[in-house]
Amino acid sequence: MEIYERNINASVRKDDDEHIVTKASLLDLNHNMRVEIKVNIKSREILDAKAQMVKSPFEICVNTVRYVRNLRGLKIERGVTRKMADLLGKSGGCTHLYELSVEAVRLSSNVLLGFETGDLEWRERKLTDEEFIEKSKAFLANSCLPFKIEKS
Repeated sequence: MEIYERNINASVRKDDDEHIVTKASLLDLNHNMRVEIKVNIKSREILDAKAQMVKSPFEICVNTVRYVRNLRGLKIERGVTRKMADLLGKSGGCTHLYELSVEAVRLSSNVLLGFETGDLEWRERKLTDEEFIEKSKAFLANSCLPFKIEKS
């Protein structure tokens, strides 16, 4: 018998030739919250970051929203999620805002990779699996099974 469900959604829009905006949201019986980041496509820098809690289990939770602004100036690159944990307040913050921020950064990174590897190919995939993996391996090395680099 299922007794609880949590939905996490994320989306990206291209604001102009220089910026994307990524939104991530979480909705369950106790939470309704959102994180939004604006990223410079070329520099991969987070230019703006904000959060909103429409519903939270405790009034004090809303105090953690302010930490999301700390993501401003952060570059989306290897090791970014480790830096985010400190910036988002750890035990003084909110694990769900961290989770949503990481989701927004990961999706932004994926979209930025798509721009770097050829936007049309990234969305429509005309290459074979092997060709696409080889083309993307430099960006995604050891991120998951298809991009695993075997040590010789």
